[in-house]
Amino acid sequence: MKRYHVGIFLELPLDVGGGFQQSLTEIIWMRDWARTADIDVTVFTTLPDNVAILAGLGIDSVCLKLGWLDRLILFLKYLGPFDLLQYTMRIRAPFERKLIRAGVDIVYFTTTSNWNLALYQLPFIITIFDGCFRDSPEFDEVRAFAQFERRDTVWRNGVIKASVVVTNADELIDMLCRRYAMERDHAVCIPFSPSPYVSRSDAAGDSAVLKKHGIEPGYLFYPAQFWPHKNHATILLAMRLLRDQGVKHRLVLCGSDRGARAGFEALVMQHGLGDCVQILGFVPSVELGALYRGASALVMATYFGPTNLPPLEAWEIGTPVIYPEAFQAQAGDAAILFDYDDPASLARAITKVGSADERARLAIAGKQRLAHFAERIDEGHRQLARHLMRLRYRRYPQNY
Repeated sequence: MKRYHVGIFLELPLDVGGGFQQSLTEIIWMRDWARTADIDVTVFTTLPDNVAILAGLGIDSVCLKLGWLDRLILFLKYLGPFDLLQYTMRIRAPFERKLIRAGVDIVYFTTTSNWNLALYQLPFIITIFDGCFRDSPEFDEVRAFAQFERRDTVWRNGVIKASVVVTNADELIDMLCRRYAMERDHAVCIPFSPSPYVSRSDAAGDSAVLKKHGIEPGYLFYPAQFWPHKNHATILLAMRLLRDQGVKHRLVLCGSDRGARAGFEALVMQHGLGDCVQILGFVPSVELGALYRGASALVMATYFGPTNLPPLEAWEIGTPVIYPEAFQAQAGDAAILFDYDDPASLARAITKVGSADERARLAIAGKQRLAHFAERIDEGHRQLARHLMRLRYRRYPQNY
């Protein structure tokens, strides 16, 4: 008898940060739950390197190659009139035909994938991490070359057509219902969880990582790709204010360059802080735990939310968190909050985190915050499981 078959689609490379780590977490949960529910799961990835990464975590996967015809159909799907031609000629993208031949009944996109546009027959689950292109349209990365229009198309199609929409915050569900008329009962909230790499530690390994990069413990740490919206500048200007008051801090940054690194480096030179800033570039995920543990605090200045992964990872290992007040719904009382448009506000937060009493309070509050999110994650997974069991029944009622 045919079993219900979930095809998980993973298209992000390792260096994209939180989205990849969250995908890993959800894949591991789905694999373990499906074994108890008599459901088949296959992970499909477009990147050969991901196959080895997943194998290291005990997860088998299939590399799915996307050809020129897939990309042409995806391009045409951005054009509304193509839908009529597709219906008339019963055109399916090779991408979807391969999934159907593999026996897939539903596709689970672990990110906000534009490939949901290419599905003509198969139902799907889509993940929405944020709506920041609408929240902060002033940034080039969400405007240039019709990025805004393309994202709006993907979000709109995804949330109104998906069988289930997975988000990481209740605020996102409210936003999607308001902006795109999403059916609220189709949404499931599964908050971010710390990367499985972060909690792996040993003193010798941590020391080796710090030695490799030539850094000493006690620095401010910000793991973020160099996009304008990551707001590295506010951290630098806060450090300049503190230096002018006679207090020097060191800042360690890691993350790939997405176009904003050169401008930031010029700002470092302009303010004479070259000896206080160290940029590591992209670092392997297995090194992140050591870098968090070596830090005096995580300083996250991003403009994009409402949730982010690094605070959770810092809480996991007891590193104090400094975080924008705009995202207090995620942080609760487990972070020192500041105005991300005000370097003086951040300078005060950096000073406050030096207090031993405050650091002890933050360590306890961080663990409590993680426990809160763990309960929310469990509930979100139970909701997703109920949705999948209903979808299985509707597809194969004879299996009841």
